[in-house]
Amino acid sequence: MNSKIVTIVGALILSAVFIALPAFAKDMGCYSMGPASGATSLIGKQVNGQAGEYLGKINDLIIDEANHRVSLVVLTAVPGFGPDQVPFPYECLQRTGDQTFSIRFSGVAPAVDSGQDPVLHALKQYPADSPLYTIPDPVAPNWVAEVYRTYGYLPYWVQSGEKAPSASDFTKATQLMGTTVAATEGKVSATIDDMTIDSSGRLDLLILSYVPNRGAHKVAVPFDALKKNSDGFLVLNVAGKRLAMAPVFYKSHINRPGYDKRVDRFFGLSPRWTAKQQAQNEPDRWGGEAQEF
Repeated sequence: MNSKIVTIVGALILSAVFIALPAFAKDMGCYSMGPASGATSLIGKQVNGQAGEYLGKINDLIIDEANHRVSLVVLTAVPGFGPDQVPFPYECLQRTGDQTFSIRFSGVAPAVDSGQDPVLHALKQYPADSPLYTIPDPVAPNWVAEVYRTYGYLPYWVQSGEKAPSASDFTKATQLMGTTVAATEGKVSATIDDMTIDSSGRLDLLILSYVPNRGAHKVAVPFDALKKNSDGFLVLNVAGKRLAMAPVFYKSHINRPGYDKRVDRFFGLSPRWTAKQQAQNEPDRWGGEAQEF
């Protein structure tokens, strides 16, 4: 009789747990970042947990140049980690205000009686000397995939069928910014000042400064134009003449409807999100004609 009572009680407890799980999973889901952002507007910002507990500051972003997207966010000053860097998937970064952010994981269970914010507990689930808390050089795809799996996700290139990246495709945003890049034609160069990121983590535009004859003005080029030449150096796959005439960029352009598409059109490039059929239906759309901005 006692064993039957124990079995019944145990079943009731398990039922309560499974009933509660969907509500928790909904609360722990990844949420959109909302409007587009500049990379420089994210780096250095504070990140909080679900209960408002301080989690750290954004130290860097890991860029996947093959798929033109932000792969990981890197935190530093995480409680208990000192200067160590803690990465997590960009998809799990949520904007909570103009200057504040939080993290939401969908595949991490809450800590039992830990007294910690569940997100902080998830970030600290491995010993401090774990390889996950040190950014490798070069960044290897299997390491990125392991970070995703740690928080309950498949790597994005598996989820969406994107190109499988190689180690040479990953770089840090802070390493890109300040880099001088030259056009493949015309001997015109500029300096990478920033890059715009849409709500899904896709990289839309490169923001350049020190463009010849443009004074203090910054200009925009499609992020897709950034390539590596045969020697492994970054170049802009655009004509120098077009780069020198590139559309001027102001911060207000980040979320201006159609601005990024007009930049693509100026350089004669088809936006990556445009279906092939659309390009076929509009054969003159990508002729590189000058646009009104």
